[in-house]
Amino acid sequence: MKRKFKINTKYVLVILIIILIILVYIYGSIINKHLKIKHFAENNMQVHENNKEQVFKVEKIVICSSANAIDLSEEKNLQDLNIYQYTDIAVYIDNGEEFTNKNTIKELYIDNISLEGSDTVGNKSLNYKNIMNFGLKHEIEENLSDNIKFNIIYTNEQNDTADYNEPTFFTDCSNPITLEYLNNNLVTNYKMDENKQVSFDGSILEDVGISTDSINCKVKFKINIINNQNEKYSCPINFQIPLDDIYEGTTMKAKTTNSSKYIFFRE
Repeated sequence: MKRKFKINTKYVLVILIIILIILVYIYGSIINKHLKIKHFAENNMQVHENNKEQVFKVEKIVICSSANAIDLSEEKNLQDLNIYQYTDIAVYIDNGEEFTNKNTIKELYIDNISLEGSDTVGNKSLNYKNIMNFGLKHEIEENLSDNIKFNIIYTNEQNDTADYNEPTFFTDCSNPITLEYLNNNLVTNYKMDENKQVSFDGSILEDVGISTDSINCKVKFKINIINNQNEKYSCPINFQIPLDDIYEGTTMKAKTTNSSKYIFFRE
């Protein structure tokens, strides 16, 4: 004798609703994935279009490295020296020969500052350097901020009254971006031998026993430009501070940057 099973329509309806929800979720996931792929492709195409034209690039980087000591003794007899190493950095930007709103500067700032080296020797910082003092010893300025914002000079009249002790840059890129890497307090309270002749430059590091390996550092930062069309361009910079010959005194090096990695990327 055959048994008849009675189907509970309530349970069937619940199962159908669950299946429908699952199908909607799967369909939605597929559509969302396709939309993301389409959006990514469109963004890449837009980025490609934005960067067809090379507007800004780093032309060259000039680096000057040395060291110095501050005599903190009351008698100024070299019995309480604070020794530091510094590297001045000048970044030259090429923006073409004919100036337009597209290749002139409205805003300029540096961020993503990273100083990679030993944390056990000295205090590292990166700061703006007055171009008039480039390569020269001056009063120590430690900047622990992770960004540097520049004042933009548009006219000769503004240039006449500009304070170059503050970060300053010309709208036509005619001056370099000047920075100073500082590694302060390499040695503190150092007493110099009275019978020893000392030079207050890179050679002092060898005199007091500071090895170049212990103060090696890779400097990283990103230069950000907003032009007078309100378009943003960025270029990451990174290099090892060249200290292999610093014991010779003060060293100057220049690098022409033909690599595509030094071309500013429009965001």
